Amino acid sequence: MDERRAQYHKAYISFLNILIHSQTEDELVDKLCRLLSSPESPYDYAWVGTPPGENGGLVAVKAGDEFESLCPDLAVIRGDAVDGRSCPAAIALAEGRTYIVQHIDIDFNFSLWREEALKRGYSSAVSLPLLPGVGAPGVLSLYASGGYLIDAEELNLLEVLVRGVGAAIEKLRMGQGHLRSLDALAKSEKMYRAVFENTGTGTIIIDHEMTILFSNECFEAMTGYTREEIVGRMKWSQFVAPEDLDRMQRYHYGRRIPGSDIPIEYECRIHDKAKNLQYIYMKVGMIPGTTNSIASFMDITERKLAENSLRESEAKLSAILTTFEGFIYITTKDRHLEFINRTLEERVGRNAVGELCHKVIYGLDTPCPWCTDEKVYAGQTVRQEVKSPLDDRWYFSVRTPIIGSDRTVSKVQSIVLDITDRKLTEEAIAESAKHLRNENIRLRSTIRERYKFGDIVGKSEVMQEVYELILKAATTNVHVMVYGESGTGKELVARAIHMMSDRSSGPFVPVNCGAISESIIESEFFGYKKGAFTGAGTDKKGFLDISDGGTLFLDEIGEIGLNMQVKLLRAIEGSGYTPVGGTLVQKPNIRIVAATNRNLKELVQKGLMREDFYYRVHIIPIKLPALRERKDDLPLLIDHFLSMYSGGKETPPITGRILAAFTRYHWPGNIRELQNVLKRYVTLRKIDFMDPMEPETHVEASPLPDAGMGLTEAVESFEKRVIESALERTRWQKGRTAEVLGIHRKTLFTKMRKYGLK
Repeated sequence: MDERRAQYHKAYISFLNILIHSQTEDELVDKLCRLLSSPESPYDYAWVGTPPGENGGLVAVKAGDEFESLCPDLAVIRGDAVDGRSCPAAIALAEGRTYIVQHIDIDFNFSLWREEALKRGYSSAVSLPLLPGVGAPGVLSLYASGGYLIDAEELNLLEVLVRGVGAAIEKLRMGQGHLRSLDALAKSEKMYRAVFENTGTGTIIIDHEMTILFSNECFEAMTGYTREEIVGRMKWSQFVAPEDLDRMQRYHYGRRIPGSDIPIEYECRIHDKAKNLQYIYMKVGMIPGTTNSIASFMDITERKLAENSLRESEAKLSAILTTFEGFIYITTKDRHLEFINRTLEERVGRNAVGELCHKVIYGLDTPCPWCTDEKVYAGQTVRQEVKSPLDDRWYFSVRTPIIGSDRTVSKVQSIVLDITDRKLTEEAIAESAKHLRNENIRLRSTIRERYKFGDIVGKSEVMQEVYELILKAATTNVHVMVYGESGTGKELVARAIHMMSDRSSGPFVPVNCGAISESIIESEFFGYKKGAFTGAGTDKKGFLDISDGGTLFLDEIGEIGLNMQVKLLRAIEGSGYTPVGGTLVQKPNIRIVAATNRNLKELVQKGLMREDFYYRVHIIPIKLPALRERKDDLPLLIDHFLSMYSGGKETPPITGRILAAFTRYHWPGNIRELQNVLKRYVTLRKIDFMDPMEPETHVEASPLPDAGMGLTEAVESFEKRVIESALERTRWQKGRTAEVLGIHRKTLFTKMRKYGLK
């Protein structure tokens, strides 16, 4: 259809030239017949005739008498069987209507004419009446061969054409002569306005200065302007897209130079009134005897956009296919390759199109055992991992159905990636994970029997729970809050978390928040630049900068003021901070482990701590028990600190009486107090408690061990007597006994089994 429209478009321009330039009726008709039977025309023969004259025959004026032999109508009309309705031309003349025969070989209305037409090789014909207002009417007859069919749009254009011819013949018969100028063309506008308006294409006439002298309704619809806005007011150059303007101007002026080789057909882009871009196919011809040109346009925007989109898609697809490291191929239902990409072609060393896919891809003589054709041809997309027997490597394939025009799956597209490295990595990770799980189980089971975790001493159940939390916290990078009374070892826990985490190679920076004055806290945390204030002689790094890449331990975090909480919150949330006197924002990579002996929730309720700051640092809470809650760890702690303070020298013994005093004491200063007590004991050889609660809390050291026993034996002997005495006092009520001794019931049961107390 697009090819036919292009032919109509070209013939239309030539037809207008004939109307404008012909000086006589014979010249007009002769040129018209030559145009309609030219090699570019679908018709083999065209002729124009008038009704029978005195001699009783039609007169053919197509290119002289030498072509009359090609006309079936003349052979019939000038023969013996003249009846006035013996051929399509006679019907068109008699009834003044168009008569069309699409299939001459099966049309038996005119037997003699049919015989003559088939003898000359024609397959279809059409006759159209010429009806000028002055003089006799005529008929235009056209013949085509090769099964050519005349469609409705073409027939409509032919009828418009003969109306224009009829009007032109009338003007010539009235003696108005050749249409030499634009004025003559304007006077004849009524004659060919119908032709302009019914071509289906936009048409304009342009003078040598590019002013538009004439436009039809189709052009006005294409551009959105009215005729009054266009004609005589606008130049053709105002419509042309800037990118095409130079080329169009070169063609316009070059066309007016004799002998120039300027194309008469080309593509161009124009803007309509709303500034929308349109692609057009245009044909331009000069009006003979003038410097004016006539141009006709077809809107090809949809086609061009589709072509551009297709080219873009093809370019993208080509780039993907060229750079894609995997294999892409398409197979037919019989498993033959229809397409392979460059990567696959390089791998097999040839263009294997037409070969069997399983032979080329996997080196198999029969279809792959894992082939999923059945599922894919059922419309499914199948993903699978396959180990190729050809090279013993792992591949991941995605097979998708290709839907044909009949809406069924006609082919299969496969995309295959080499995943050998990934599979080996996964296997290594899985093996490593298995090893780590086993190692973790071993460590966790071992840690339950240990009495020391880093620098933390104790094997009570409450401390085992603390060790578990330390392990979990060390495997993450989130902030930790350590709760505990003063002296319970909160900094030791923070250091253990740091040393067991991925940040162990970074700095551990402890900060006592309660010891920093409010006036300098910002410069201490964020640092300052030289000259920021009086005395700032050099740049100084703050705690956040020093601990970058490591752990910042904030002891007594509840002492930080609200104003500083806001700034710290912003820094640890990722927005960074600015040193005092500085301008550049720094964003540290830190982990905060905080500690406090206060109830932070109460501080939030009282407005002394911001809620958002609390929830930011309170992610993993760890609560350290007071020493009075883990007295079964006292023997281990005593032994640990005595070894630490002895300096390799003999230490005074811990008698049963001393251990009993240690057990009865409530230890308000916790482990720090125990350290101090034992340090004084090693130095002064006497036990002094910070908070005397009973007369026995002051104990002199015995110069010799009881009954010659060692420390462990003495401790165990005393522990057994203490437990047995407590059981007797509580009448062997084990729950009450555990409360009296200040230990957990499970710990009591374990020790009773150890010492045979039943």
